[in-house]
Amino acid sequence: MPRKYYPPIVVNNERMLIDGCDLEEIAKGFGTPLYVTSSNRIRENFDRLRKALSNNFKNFEIKYAVKANSNPHIISVFSELGSGADVSNLNELNLALKGGIPSEKIMLTSNNLHQSEMDEIAKQNIAINFDDIGQLERMKAKLPDLISFRFNPGTGHGYFPGITTGGVKTKFGILEDQILDAYRKAKDLGAKRFGFHYMEGSGILDPQVFRNTFSKAMEVMLRIQEKLDIEFEFIDAGGGLGVPYRPEEEPLDIAEVFSAFRSVFDKNKVDNENLKIIIEPGRYLVADTTVLIGQITNIKNSSEFFVGTDIGMSTLLRPALYGAYHEISLVNKFIGENGPKCTVVGPVCETSDIIGVDRLLPDPEIGDLIIVYNTGAYGYSMSSQYNGNVRPAEVMIVNGAPKLIRIRETFQDLISKVTP
Repeated sequence: MPRKYYPPIVVNNERMLIDGCDLEEIAKGFGTPLYVTSSNRIRENFDRLRKALSNNFKNFEIKYAVKANSNPHIISVFSELGSGADVSNLNELNLALKGGIPSEKIMLTSNNLHQSEMDEIAKQNIAINFDDIGQLERMKAKLPDLISFRFNPGTGHGYFPGITTGGVKTKFGILEDQILDAYRKAKDLGAKRFGFHYMEGSGILDPQVFRNTFSKAMEVMLRIQEKLDIEFEFIDAGGGLGVPYRPEEEPLDIAEVFSAFRSVFDKNKVDNENLKIIIEPGRYLVADTTVLIGQITNIKNSSEFFVGTDIGMSTLLRPALYGAYHEISLVNKFIGENGPKCTVVGPVCETSDIIGVDRLLPDPEIGDLIIVYNTGAYGYSMSSQYNGNVRPAEVMIVNGAPKLIRIRETFQDLISKVTP
């Protein structure tokens, strides 16, 4: 059985349920591989985050990071909850708008976009976190009303180097020795309203890391404010809020994170009425809302005990890309806690097409349904058509019933953009 904190699955009468719906029945109805999302779990995660913020701050805003899962149906749940959106390009901006997020609640944090794309974004007049001074200068003909820069705190944390977005060797943001010049340039160009943004990584589970970096960011922001005689309207702490993927990991103490942020406000005598705090979580809000259901297609006992499935790296890339861990179990099969140590693999012609190594699965057989947990963040959004595979369908449980929110691709989708 999965650990109790691997929501949104519950077990009732030896059946796995998601928001009251039987996983096996869902798989029969929609096929595999299949992403299944709990709309209830989205709301639970958002409400927990909002409560932790409201217990410490009067003036705050949550902006969902669209890149984590960009299905407009999922974005629409966040819109209903009053969330804003963090986007990284024009397409994500349009996806946020399609999902019902108003433009005044959208923030762009981008890097290395083509000038034509930046020009289109400028027409929306949304708030922009500029990644460097050059990006600002290229938009000086049509500056947004509010200017913010992405500060690189010089440190970075995350599960893997690939998702550590802070530090002197990452491509993101402006280092401390250049950030003052960036705001000076913005002021010289006529900017009147300012914000301050930073982000150091993703998947962080240690509250002390958040406290340390927030304290550093606040110190730098206040120094700029004093030297340039400008007033900051917000400090945007980005995302980075982690979730437990491995059984031994404990959930992030979100209350402690924002209590620590509050102490930084108090230490610096900053009034939260005047300075809004913004956060941009993606993974924290959607990772554990979704499971990926597949089917065992082959059993091969050779150098290792391979369990072949229809879930490949084209369906879930994270294990192949980062060596990321996702808990795996069989659907409705709980015979003991022992079983063969399995290497769970997919159908893609790559040695790296591995979903999990050394996993104990009770008596796996061809035809069994397999479930991969915590796939709501960077699951479907990283899927591809590699090896001629089609992207899977997506279902969301809405009002106690499964709703198809993305149709499974077909062969025609593989060739739909090919010229005659």
